[in-house]
Amino acid sequence: MEKILLIRLSSLGDIVLTTPAIRAVRAHYPTAYIAMLVAKQSADVLRQNPHLNEIIQFNRSAKDKDTGEMLRILRILRQRKFVMTFDFQRKLRTELLMYLSGASERVGKGMLCTLRVPEHGNKHATTHYFDLLHAAGIPAEDHQLEMFLSNTERADACYTFEEAGISEIQLKVGLFPGAGWKLREWMPERFASIGDRLVQHYDAQVLIFGGPKESELVNKVKNLMQHPSITFAGNLQIRQLAACIEKCDLFLTNDTGPMHIASAVGTPTVALFGPGNHQRFQPLGEIHRIIRHDVPCSPCKQFTEKCKDNICMKGITVDEVWDGICSTISDNIFG
Repeated sequence: MEKILLIRLSSLGDIVLTTPAIRAVRAHYPTAYIAMLVAKQSADVLRQNPHLNEIIQFNRSAKDKDTGEMLRILRILRQRKFVMTFDFQRKLRTELLMYLSGASERVGKGMLCTLRVPEHGNKHATTHYFDLLHAAGIPAEDHQLEMFLSNTERADACYTFEEAGISEIQLKVGLFPGAGWKLREWMPERFASIGDRLVQHYDAQVLIFGGPKESELVNKVKNLMQHPSITFAGNLQIRQLAACIEKCDLFLTNDTGPMHIASAVGTPTVALFGPGNHQRFQPLGEIHRIIRHDVPCSPCKQFTEKCKDNICMKGITVDEVWDGICSTISDNIFG
């Protein structure tokens, strides 16, 4: 039996973006033992993925992550006796893990790889992952993201909506005003304006989602709206959030992890891009739309706090987002 290790230690959205590559590896090696090394904080998005035999979790929050946690993971990797490894992270830490795992075939970018595949061009993240697979002779073409939810998780989402008084027959639109990085956030008053228009024009139920640290932002959008909305902030785990997004008819979001979750569960998405690299991270597929403006400094260096005016996000108007939402509703819901 082939033993294959895939590595990606980054954030939630980055892990979701690896799912087409995971599927392609499984299709090429249907009987292999395939494991994925991921950050513990994002591992839940891969739970129940039928293409993986094992999910190995690296605790990036561990106080001794550079020594003790690395040694713990290396012991696991060497015990598994992997033959082939793919470094989707392409960083020194992951390259070292791949090299020290003892695998004879190591596909990645650096000097410690047996098959070096430099990154070329500004391409979608899924295409960069496919480049590694193609170099190793693995076919990969389908870029569709995946997230596998159980019937129980879907039933729990139905119960959550029912408890919140959300009707099954009305249009349900999810808003995600957070981003994990302030400069990627569209203005809360503009999210509120979109929410009010959805109620006025479509009699929609507006659901405002947020992460554990975004309750204040979610409540701010709610309070800025003239019409009622329903909030879910900080009380949903990743898979619960995914099941709720799947039940939405439309999802309006900044460039952030839940944007990729929405794409993975098949919910039509309008995504707002500012400093992030839209060519690399935009949701793919005809049911999704992105809204952005070309500015000289975009895409900027990720996670910088030096920007003073945030012109890339401020330039996105309520009217153009509304037009994008109406077109998405027309094409995918009432079309």
